[in-house]
Amino acid sequence: MLRVFVLLILFCAVSKNFAQDFSFGKISTTDFQTNQIDSTAKAVVLREYGKGGIELSHQGELTLRYYYHTKILILKNEGLDKANFSIPLYKSGTQKENIESIKGVTYNIVNGKVEETDLPKSSIITERTSDNLNTTKIAFTSVREGSIIELRYSIQSPFLFNLESWSFQSDIPKIYSEFVTEIPEICVYNVNLKGGNGLTRRKQEAYDTKMESSVGVINGQKTYYIMENVPAFVEEDYMTSAENYKSILTFELARYSIPFGPSHNFSRSWDDVQKQLLESDNFGKEIRKRNIFKSDLLAQITDKTLSDLENAIKVYSYIQKQISWDKSNGMFTKNGIKDALEKRSGNVADINLSLVNALQAINIQASPVILSTRSNGMPSFTHPTISNYNYVIAHALIDSVEYLLDATDANLPFGLIPLRCINFQGRLINKDYSDWVQLKSSYTSSISHIFNGELSEEGKLKGGFQIHRYGYAALNKRNELKEYNSLEEYFEKLEEKTEHIRFLSNAMENIDKSDLFLIENFEIEVDNFATQSQTGINFNPLFIGKTIKNPFNLDSRSYPVDLGSKLEESFQFVIKLPESYKLVEKPTNINMSLPNRDARYIYNINAKDNTLEIQILSQLNKPMFLPDEYLSLKEFFSRIIQSQKLDISLQKI
Repeated sequence: MLRVFVLLILFCAVSKNFAQDFSFGKISTTDFQTNQIDSTAKAVVLREYGKGGIELSHQGELTLRYYYHTKILILKNEGLDKANFSIPLYKSGTQKENIESIKGVTYNIVNGKVEETDLPKSSIITERTSDNLNTTKIAFTSVREGSIIELRYSIQSPFLFNLESWSFQSDIPKIYSEFVTEIPEICVYNVNLKGGNGLTRRKQEAYDTKMESSVGVINGQKTYYIMENVPAFVEEDYMTSAENYKSILTFELARYSIPFGPSHNFSRSWDDVQKQLLESDNFGKEIRKRNIFKSDLLAQITDKTLSDLENAIKVYSYIQKQISWDKSNGMFTKNGIKDALEKRSGNVADINLSLVNALQAINIQASPVILSTRSNGMPSFTHPTISNYNYVIAHALIDSVEYLLDATDANLPFGLIPLRCINFQGRLINKDYSDWVQLKSSYTSSISHIFNGELSEEGKLKGGFQIHRYGYAALNKRNELKEYNSLEEYFEKLEEKTEHIRFLSNAMENIDKSDLFLIENFEIEVDNFATQSQTGINFNPLFIGKTIKNPFNLDSRSYPVDLGSKLEESFQFVIKLPESYKLVEKPTNINMSLPNRDARYIYNINAKDNTLEIQILSQLNKPMFLPDEYLSLKEFFSRIIQSQKLDISLQKI
């Protein structure tokens, strides 16, 4: 509450015309024309306007008001979801954000004229999302392909820190997008524009705040931010949260001050964050509890004859088995480490702060690392804000080697953190210091296919087949196996998915040994593997694992290709040919790579003693490729696809 400010006010008048934007309901038949719009778009924002600013409420308190107005043309049925809106409303204690007004209309062309359908009150509902959040949902009616919807609403908020971000870019194009801020000089915000699109126009001017204090008029600054013809943001494979790369304007309250009153500084240093976390009952104080892992328990888990690393792995394995993850993230424990151990269930912090505590108990140098997951977006690295972070892992220093650890998944090997955590860098929080830690995988995600068998004159392939997986590839497969009631059920489903392959026998190795390769063993038959002609046999050797689709299809990409780890896939096939046939045609051997061998592809086929030896290797040797490397990577995959389309020809002797 900011009531203290009212004591200093000699005059105030709340602005009656908060939003001055384009006219509501001004629609003509020309608005429905699509000749200048991206033909691939499912919808387009014809115009949108927003305004955020600080005023004095009728009760004499500083309040934040947000206004939004948009007009959207639905181009395709796939764009009908753009007629649904969700508005988050924050609440804390007795204070909460309120929607002051909502107005919406659907416009359709009927018999050459514009027909209007008002948004009914029954299409507006407010739901409780969490203890601190309500959500108002809006669903327009009478919407079809070719409709225009128009919406405006305003929000009054007592939370000055919650000035809404403005998204200039979304998954549909925008012809015109404008956001205006009105900020009195007593408030200062850090403003940041993310994304690859620059502003079309930006303008600043003074405005009348209608506020005076005992020291005189309180001035204000009005800023206009405008983007025109903003392209749709197209998501592709191998990326973190789209919010990291869309053109978005963000605001963070740095401070506000009251004339002759206190100044409230919200800009924080990492020293401030470190102190807050270490003094928190659900973070630092939990780590420092020394009675949780007692000496007799640790003696059962560890072995004095083993190395520090071996004992750390034992402790890590114990926490993995002792506490099941309830699938909720967070940096703070729910009810404490002891409670999670007793109930054998907890959130991310319960598990990984338990791990830090236990490692420290066996004299391993361990600390928590806070981070923002890939789906949560990139946090601000210049303005520390705890709310930007939603996850915590453990950091251990053993024999001068650093390890990042996450015990939430029983299938995670020691030293591998989940892909969801690979998001640039996290912040290590130690009692003596805090520092940045690179969030990366030391494992290469690899899949190897190994086959040794023979091809019959009838075109049937038969032999032994193995698949070896490591890193994230093994983790994903182990987690997939947990979804089945038994291995038998998994193999049954596998045979259903691969109808052209018959599995005569099957087995699995190292299911519960996450630090080793996960190996599948099969005896297989592939009917109609080869096609026969009057002169010979033709076949493509890749009966499984062929690359048929390029994951990169854009003309350009403004954000990096983020794989999370190095990737490798290989094929080692040995195929004995029918005695009465010889090799007459095969794909040309290939050995290609990108600069610095950042990516590499080898395709070799050799014939020896009526046997074909086929070796294929695809490597992406770094976890991230920058936008200027995108087209090279796209072409790299195109050439892989082309090479794997080609057949091998045998001729009857």
